[in-house]
Amino acid sequence: MKHSSALILDSIYFKVPELSILEGAYLEAQSGIITAIIGRNGSGKSTLLKIAAGQIRANPGITIIDGERFHNKSLNKRYRKIGYLPQDSMLPADISVKRLIKNLPASDKLNEDPLLQRIFNQKVVQLSGGEKRYLEVAMLFSFERKYILLDEPFTGVEPTIIDLIIDRIRDEAKNGKGILLTDHMHRYISEVADKGYLIHNKQCYNLARNFTQELKKMGYLK
Repeated sequence: MKHSSALILDSIYFKVPELSILEGAYLEAQSGIITAIIGRNGSGKSTLLKIAAGQIRANPGITIIDGERFHNKSLNKRYRKIGYLPQDSMLPADISVKRLIKNLPASDKLNEDPLLQRIFNQKVVQLSGGEKRYLEVAMLFSFERKYILLDEPFTGVEPTIIDLIIDRIRDEAKNGKGILLTDHMHRYISEVADKGYLIHNKQCYNLARNFTQELKKMGYLK
């Protein structure tokens, strides 16, 4: 059943020369819900996020946001609705945290964040992997997009900072944002997500409500 307040990827196909990655995949990330995409390496998890964000084109496929169809070239309209965190950091290395967040929306709230206060005067290049990822997540949420796509927010991050990122994700979902995320750290995915999809055989399968048990049966969790 399709919801009017949701980000929907419908009938998504994607292929590169001599390799088909997705064949008719469907998923739905509802407002106020944390949705996980789970799958093996190369199964198409990051591809789906990139298609939703307009970074790459499905061939073919439909993106629907709050009941409106978005075409491949509707990037400006997508950006008003979607915030996207890629796997690889895009932060400039030689700039301080304080300068980065100075002119961001909700900069006052960011200035009050205890972890960010601790690293205000450091440059990005001086941050740990977890500090950098937390900064990226905090900056992304400050833009007040309705749907947030997170590609591997936990990989390479210290456990204490993972807990802080999870708290932020939950808070944003409580405030009505739809969160769509994927990560190799399935333990944390199963902890934070309300629902999940498994990519298998180039399709998305809606997992049972208690999808932690499903992941154990499939060997994703011990």
